Amino acid sequence: MTDTIKLAPKNINQWLEYLDNINPNVMKLGLERVQSVAKILGVDNFPNSKIVTVAGTNGKGSTATMLAKILDTAGINTGLYTSPHILRFSERIIVGGIEASDDELCSAFEQVYKAQSLVEPLTFFEFTTLAALLIFKEHDCQVIVLEVGLGGRLDAVNLLDADIVIIPSIGMDHCHILGNTYAQIATEKAGVIKPKTAVTIIGQMPKEAEDVIANKVYAYKGVLHKINKSIIVDWVTNRSFNLVKPFELKGVKVPVLPPVNAPLSLIAAVLLKMVFHFDITENDLRLGIAHAKLRGRFECIREKPQVIVDVAHNPPAAVYLHSCITNHDANDRNAVIGMLKDKDIAKTLETLAPDFTKIYACSLPSERGASKEMIKDALLKANFAEDKIELFDDVVDAYKKALAETPSYMDLYVFGSFLTVEAVLGYEQSSKKGSSLKANPKICTSTIS
Repeated sequence: MTDTIKLAPKNINQWLEYLDNINPNVMKLGLERVQSVAKILGVDNFPNSKIVTVAGTNGKGSTATMLAKILDTAGINTGLYTSPHILRFSERIIVGGIEASDDELCSAFEQVYKAQSLVEPLTFFEFTTLAALLIFKEHDCQVIVLEVGLGGRLDAVNLLDADIVIIPSIGMDHCHILGNTYAQIATEKAGVIKPKTAVTIIGQMPKEAEDVIANKVYAYKGVLHKINKSIIVDWVTNRSFNLVKPFELKGVKVPVLPPVNAPLSLIAAVLLKMVFHFDITENDLRLGIAHAKLRGRFECIREKPQVIVDVAHNPPAAVYLHSCITNHDANDRNAVIGMLKDKDIAKTLETLAPDFTKIYACSLPSERGASKEMIKDALLKANFAEDKIELFDDVVDAYKKALAETPSYMDLYVFGSFLTVEAVLGYEQSSKKGSSLKANPKICTSTIS
């Protein structure tokens, strides 16, 4: 034990290197390891906190972020755990709207490190989830909002029973792990619904997935709220809506995040007020939704040309990004694309390729990274002109060339992976500071991306 502790990292950079060496791409689904260590750490139960778990295929991070922002606005001490991060590890763990400090992270990492030595080594996501829970326990958070990493039933965040569950969408992704049908995938996602779960809120999804979730809710005698059923929304513009049912709230403005998820976050906040008696006003609902921000989600990072980055990386996300693009403007557009080879590159680019004039395809450095040739092949199958495709070995090289060749009246989009967006945001930030940015691209390729 003493020798193990002596070997523990001593500062944040050493800890991030340690986490990197765990290998974020290795998955061992199951709750036994994380539950054992959680019990040692005293984070297997939060009797004084309400737990909101957000599962699903796409929209988890934005839904969780909008809900947390409403709660922060209401003055409710809220812990938010999302993944992956883009530029800083601390983006994953936020309390009261503030990222965890290096000292907090180091303290939590050390506690997890010592506790796991008594059981068995944890995976990357298990380790970081327990660190987040330790920080939330230290801050005595009233509400904890947890984004599922992968699936739900066997995901590390599922060691805590949810009081409220939100499932924004069910789509085809991680099929080799979660199943090849909507029903199979929904079964895994619905694993976060427990006998304790008072309410489950779901977005638009295939009926077979909806049926699986509904059956799970009703088996536990819970309440189910469904978009377009018990939740009725009247969209006034692409960025504002009137909530018609289950109660009336007009003129809600949505930030530059997936707007379809805003009503789900709003309903979750209202249920925390109605069921668990938190003090949340109508003004808190409006301001919280309007001011929510999350990096890499249809984020404009530059003007003339306008550059928009988005972490869309699978077919359902591609459909959503396509709708954002066509609703956003009528400009001609170029794109920088880098993807992971375990994603459905063909279907993703079949949806998005027609939106662009020229595409700068790049290889990603991760062991999961798709080569530039793989992206080119998918673009050609989508009938994209070969003479409008340029290949690069590096994301930043592709971005610099695209930026130089995209005139001010056009737009430039960067998408395909968290890694792709991370590289471009890192380049932009280091350019502004005139110095290199400390980032860890390997950690950013965690299995949940």
